[in-house]
Amino acid sequence: MVILKILFYFILLRSIVTEPNINLYHTDWVNNNKNDIVFPHDCLHVISSLEKETDPYQIVSYCLSELPSKWNIQENTINQKFTFAELYQQNITSQQLYLWSAPIDVIEQYQLYLNERSSTGEFQFFYNCTLPRFGP
Repeated sequence: MVILKILFYFILLRSIVTEPNINLYHTDWVNNNKNDIVFPHDCLHVISSLEKETDPYQIVSYCLSELPSKWNIQENTINQKFTFAELYQQNITSQQLYLWSAPIDVIEQYQLYLNERSSTGEFQFFYNCTLPRFGP
Protein backbone atom coordinates (compact mmCIF):
# COMPACT_ATOMS: atom_id res chain seq x y z
CA MET A 1 0.00 0.00 0.00
CA VAL A 2 2.87 2.39 0.83
CA ILE A 3 4.49 1.70 -2.53
CA LEU A 4 1.21 2.48 -4.27
CA LYS A 5 0.97 5.83 -2.43
CA ILE A 6 4.55 6.72 -3.36
CA LEU A 7 3.90 5.80 -6.98
CA PHE A 8 0.69 7.87 -6.96
CA TYR A 9 2.48 10.92 -5.52
CA PHE A 10 5.33 10.54 -7.99
CA ILE A 11 2.91 10.47 -10.93
CA LEU A 12 0.92 13.37 -9.51
CA LEU A 13 4.00 15.51 -8.91
CA ARG A 14 5.30 14.84 -12.42
CA SER A 15 2.03 16.11 -13.90
CA ILE A 16 2.36 19.55 -12.27
CA VAL A 17 3.64 22.04 -14.83
CA THR A 18 4.29 25.66 -13.98
CA GLU A 19 5.12 28.68 -16.07
CA PRO A 20 6.46 31.97 -14.75
CA ASN A 21 4.15 34.92 -15.19
CA ILE A 22 5.47 38.48 -15.05
CA ASN A 23 3.09 41.42 -14.71
CA LEU A 24 4.29 45.00 -14.30
CA TYR A 25 2.48 47.60 -12.22
CA HIS A 26 2.41 51.42 -12.28
CA THR A 27 2.99 51.48 -16.04
CA ASP A 28 0.57 54.32 -16.69
CA TRP A 29 2.54 56.87 -14.69
CA VAL A 30 2.46 60.35 -16.23
CA ASN A 31 4.40 63.32 -14.91
CA ASN A 32 2.30 66.38 -15.69
CA ASN A 33 4.58 68.60 -13.64
CA LYS A 34 7.88 69.63 -15.13
CA ASN A 35 9.65 69.54 -11.77
CA ASP A 36 12.43 67.21 -10.69
CA ILE A 37 10.23 65.00 -8.49
CA VAL A 38 10.39 61.44 -9.79
CA PHE A 39 8.01 58.72 -8.67
CA PRO A 40 8.64 54.98 -9.05
CA HIS A 41 6.94 53.52 -12.11
CA ASP A 42 7.01 50.39 -14.29
CA CYS A 43 7.50 48.20 -11.23
CA LEU A 44 8.24 44.50 -11.16
CA HIS A 45 7.40 42.89 -7.78
CA VAL A 46 9.26 39.66 -7.05
CA ILE A 47 8.67 37.29 -4.16
CA SER A 48 11.94 36.30 -2.58
CA SER A 49 12.44 33.62 0.04
CA LEU A 50 15.02 34.23 2.72
CA GLU A 51 17.00 31.88 4.90
CA LYS A 52 15.70 33.34 8.18
CA GLU A 53 12.78 31.57 9.75
CA THR A 54 11.38 34.79 11.22
CA ASP A 55 10.75 36.40 7.82
CA PRO A 56 10.75 33.65 5.19
CA TYR A 57 9.20 35.70 2.38
CA GLN A 58 9.80 39.19 1.12
CA ILE A 59 8.49 41.16 -1.83
CA VAL A 60 11.24 43.00 -3.66
CA SER A 61 10.18 45.83 -5.97
CA TYR A 62 12.26 46.74 -8.99
CA CYS A 63 11.03 50.08 -10.32
CA LEU A 64 12.27 52.61 -12.83
CA SER A 65 12.85 56.02 -11.34
CA GLU A 66 14.06 58.13 -14.26
CA LEU A 67 11.84 60.61 -16.00
CA PRO A 68 10.33 58.96 -19.10
CA SER A 69 10.86 62.21 -21.00
CA LYS A 70 14.61 61.42 -20.99
CA TRP A 71 14.09 58.24 -23.00
CA ASN A 72 14.03 57.88 -26.75
CA ILE A 73 10.87 55.80 -27.06
CA GLN A 74 10.11 54.41 -30.51
CA GLU A 75 6.88 52.92 -31.80
CA ASN A 76 6.62 49.19 -31.12
CA THR A 77 6.35 47.47 -34.50
CA ILE A 78 7.37 43.97 -33.35
CA ASN A 79 4.35 42.93 -31.27
CA GLN A 80 0.68 42.88 -32.15
CA LYS A 81 -1.18 46.03 -31.13
CA PHE A 82 -4.88 45.84 -30.22
CA THR A 83 -7.37 48.47 -29.15
CA PHE A 84 -9.70 47.60 -26.29
CA ALA A 85 -12.55 47.51 -28.81
CA GLU A 86 -10.70 44.91 -30.89
CA LEU A 87 -10.03 42.80 -27.80
CA TYR A 88 -13.72 42.99 -26.88
CA GLN A 89 -14.74 41.91 -30.40
CA GLN A 90 -12.46 38.88 -30.07
CA ASN A 91 -14.04 38.00 -26.67
CA ILE A 92 -10.74 38.46 -24.83
CA THR A 93 -11.17 38.56 -21.05
CA SER A 94 -9.10 40.45 -18.51
CA GLN A 95 -7.97 37.08 -17.15
CA GLN A 96 -6.48 36.26 -20.55
CA LEU A 97 -4.60 39.58 -20.50
CA TYR A 98 -3.21 38.59 -17.10
CA LEU A 99 -2.03 35.24 -18.45
CA TRP A 100 -0.40 37.07 -21.38
CA SER A 101 1.71 39.06 -18.86
CA ALA A 102 -0.06 42.34 -19.53
CA PRO A 103 0.64 45.15 -17.06
CA ILE A 104 -1.78 45.17 -14.14
CA ASP A 105 -2.77 48.77 -14.96
CA VAL A 106 -3.80 47.77 -18.48
CA ILE A 107 -5.79 44.81 -17.15
CA GLU A 108 -7.63 47.09 -14.70
CA GLN A 109 -8.38 49.65 -17.43
CA TYR A 110 -9.62 46.92 -19.78
CA GLN A 111 -11.89 45.48 -17.08
CA LEU A 112 -13.33 48.95 -16.51
CA TYR A 113 -13.89 49.23 -20.27
CA LEU A 114 -15.69 45.85 -20.25
CA ASN A 115 -17.85 46.90 -17.29
CA GLU A 116 -18.82 50.32 -18.63
CA ARG A 117 -18.22 50.00 -22.41
CA SER A 118 -17.38 53.67 -22.59
CA SER A 119 -16.11 55.12 -25.83
CA THR A 120 -13.19 56.75 -24.00
CA GLY A 121 -11.46 53.39 -23.51
CA GLU A 122 -11.98 51.86 -26.91
CA PHE A 123 -8.90 53.59 -28.34
CA GLN A 124 -6.55 52.50 -25.58
CA PHE A 125 -3.92 50.05 -26.81
CA PHE A 126 -2.61 46.72 -25.63
CA TYR A 127 0.63 45.32 -27.05
CA ASN A 128 0.59 41.53 -27.02
CA CYS A 129 4.16 40.80 -25.95
CA THR A 130 5.18 37.17 -26.20
CA LEU A 131 7.96 35.42 -24.35
CA PRO A 132 10.72 36.33 -23.67
CA ARG A 133 9.42 39.93 -23.72
CA PHE A 134 7.03 41.54 -21.25
CA GLY A 135 5.85 45.01 -20.48
CA PRO A 136 3.49 47.80 -21.40
